[in-house]
Amino acid sequence: MDDKELFNPVLDQNEEILKIYRPNKLRAYFNLIIFVVFIAIIFVPIMILSYIQEPESAPTMWVCVGLFAFIFVIYLIMMILWCKKTVYAVTTKRIIIRTGYIGVDYKALDFNTIGAVTVNVNWLDKLLHKNTGYISFGSMASPMINTANYKFSFFYIEKPYEVYKEVKAIIDSVN
Repeated sequence: MDDKELFNPVLDQNEEILKIYRPNKLRAYFNLIIFVVFIAIIFVPIMILSYIQEPESAPTMWVCVGLFAFIFVIYLIMMILWCKKTVYAVTTKRIIIRTGYIGVDYKALDFNTIGAVTVNVNWLDKLLHKNTGYISFGSMASPMINTANYKFSFFYIEKPYEVYKEVKAIIDSVN
């Protein structure tokens, strides 16, 4: 299925898709790696010290390892589903974000309500050298307070500064 067809359920009459973007999967999966490393750094030494002090605590340690593995698998499945379903579109009237885990959700923000556009390239994006980042859009009704978790964002976008310029030019030409 063509990416443009994914937006047919929510397109208005006479609305055309001008640009389609997808998140960079490697960058999205890297969050999972960071999660695993962070948990390991915290809990592995604690589990080892616990085992050294009380060798009979080995069953409890294996329960913790199993729980950690379960959480890892759930997070991995969620990330795979998110990457598969997430697509961003810029139309002649608005930006549309298609995402979801089980079902499909659409969020849209009309150009005439967009009051702010920000680009963020954080240390993980720079560390991977994948030229990724995220672009957030704000309006009076939905202001940007914390752009890292903002609901109108294109996450893990490749070439975020170029995409910003493209989207900003489209918004400015419509307004």
